[in-house]
Amino acid sequence: MKKFMMKYLMVNCKEATMLMAKREEGKLSFLENIKLTIHTSMCSFCRKFEKQTTIIRNESKHIHLDENLSDMARDNIERIIREHSI
Repeated sequence: MKKFMMKYLMVNCKEATMLMAKREEGKLSFLENIKLTIHTSMCSFCRKFEKQTTIIRNESKHIHLDENLSDMARDNIERIIREHSI
């Protein structure tokens, strides 16, 4: 069982970040989702990266609507990123 998990279900950080990017663009397969879930359950760095990219994506959605980001919006985004990167 351990060999099976190591060979088919374990991914490294580089592969995990690629799966996160793929999920942003579309949908992961069932196996890819399991691989990513297993990896992020054990890797605090990838969990933090996933959380930060989600925050950045959510906070930057409105940027495309406005040509210029207001000072208040910029400060708010910076504050949220700082709070979640600690």
